[in-house]
Amino acid sequence: MKRQLTAAALAALIAAGALPISACAAASEDMAPVKTPALNTTDHMQYMNGYEDGTFRPDATITRAEACQLLTGLLAEKSGGGDYVFADVPADAWYAAAVDEMTGFSLVNGYEDGTFRPEDTITRAEFVTILTRFPHDDIGTEQSFADVPAAHWAYDAVQTALAQGWITAADANSTFRPDEAITRAEVVTILNRVLGRSADAAMAASGEGIRVMPDVPDTHWAYLDMLEATTDHEYDKANGVESWTSYDKETTELAEGWHNIDGLLFHVNADRQFDRNTTVDGLELDRNGRYTTGSEELDGLLADAVAGVVTDDMTQLEKLRAVYDYAKETFGYLGIGEVDTSVDGWEIEQATNMLKNKRGNCYSWSSVFTYLARQVGYDAHAIAGTGVSPKGSESVHAWTEITIDGVAYTFDPQIESVYAARYGENYDLFMKQYGEAEWGYVKSEETEPEQPEAPEADAALVSLMEKVYGDKPYGGMVMQTVLYDGLGADGMSRGLEWYLGTADIEFEAGLASESAMTSQAHSVVLLRLKDGADVEAAKEKIAESIDPFKWICVGVDPDKVRVESNGDLICVVLDEENGDYYADNFLSFAVAE
Repeated sequence: MKRQLTAAALAALIAAGALPISACAAASEDMAPVKTPALNTTDHMQYMNGYEDGTFRPDATITRAEACQLLTGLLAEKSGGGDYVFADVPADAWYAAAVDEMTGFSLVNGYEDGTFRPEDTITRAEFVTILTRFPHDDIGTEQSFADVPAAHWAYDAVQTALAQGWITAADANSTFRPDEAITRAEVVTILNRVLGRSADAAMAASGEGIRVMPDVPDTHWAYLDMLEATTDHEYDKANGVESWTSYDKETTELAEGWHNIDGLLFHVNADRQFDRNTTVDGLELDRNGRYTTGSEELDGLLADAVAGVVTDDMTQLEKLRAVYDYAKETFGYLGIGEVDTSVDGWEIEQATNMLKNKRGNCYSWSSVFTYLARQVGYDAHAIAGTGVSPKGSESVHAWTEITIDGVAYTFDPQIESVYAARYGENYDLFMKQYGEAEWGYVKSEETEPEQPEAPEADAALVSLMEKVYGDKPYGGMVMQTVLYDGLGADGMSRGLEWYLGTADIEFEAGLASESAMTSQAHSVVLLRLKDGADVEAAKEKIAESIDPFKWICVGVDPDKVRVESNGDLICVVLDEENGDYYADNFLSFAVAE
């Protein structure tokens, strides 16, 4: 049966110099001392998590309840809990067991009034004081902090933490700020030092599925410590340096698609991971998973513009309105003619020039507002098409489209600005559904890009392809394709890159034979390289680049992929059933020219 602390027990603790927060546990008069367990320094489990949106919130403080939960999870052994209850710790509270555990080991304490105050924040001095209660070597240091004098209640604990290297002092004038609330970033940094843990920087930079914390870029001073604390991993250690050998890949509860998190734009893929170092829907994501324009110059100009009109206390919609008004009120009209929107990067050029020169046309306005909207976390796109005035006149035009909660909205700061200034006509063109605004918007008709013209089939390769199939012709439907360099203007045409995953092969002629609409993956590619080409280097490139799962519904075991050569001829075979037969036929019949 658990007991409330007696007045006598409380008095005894106070007389014995009990710390004002949680340095030593209160105990009833007849409680025997409990041996404090060590922290688990062997298993590098995740001991701190982020929030539902993936953020870590490094500057957030932690409460007494959170500290108990955190440290309990790191105990090398459990005690079974304390022998008393606190008036403000319900038995069914998420932290109740952790508070029991910490009090059972005499690591934390309550207050004279019988409360624990679980929601109170923990200070820096209080946190290191708890840590010094765990077993450690007693070593001294001649260093000290200017703001932790010998008379301070936590002086001994702070000196111990300093001697152990858990905290550091740069010089004699260094301060510790003992009475400030400790932050989540500070907690994991100190704890990792206590536990002898450190993240693998190389793995953090390049590893697939590494946790993305939307509010913590890899330039943050505590980024690696936060990564270490939030990732389950196996490791090797040599000369004090930790190398991760495996780790649990990050997953998120967020749905697949674009997400606005703290005013920044992120994308979650089908594997429930934040995308990074890639391009999605034409939008580039950097190494931190954050959307970037791809232009350092434009990124800088946008950051300056947003900083001047957006504040942290704004809602996301208020931020969008703020950058819209900025676009509407800042720029003047310049008739620079129609812009060729078929050229990649036209929006970047237009937005950059608009921000630098403060003048442009509808293409400039739509581009700059599109990028401003992305800066505050919206999946915005510049749209070229036809604008229809309230009077029914039509002309080429460009505007911004943003999809919010599944609804496409138009935004047109240029029309608002120009017509108000020139004609005294005031339109509200902020966030209107198609057909709702006074102005009409008609997107340009989407046309199929021109397909590259394929060369004529090489007769020798056609003959060789027949010999490759021999007496086991492929049983499904087969397309014969004369290969051209690249992928095709539409990004889908089946050129060299489609078949081999790379266009970086210098070849004279090529022929592909591929399955069409069957349940079996199949492809045979024959290439004749140009004179003097490095055949082995080409084979190695193909082996590295080819995707045996390029088909939507089927694939080939990567071990079944064959890349063979004979003279200046290369044969690539992807086929589960007869792949070896086709490859061996090639080696038998191919003749070096």
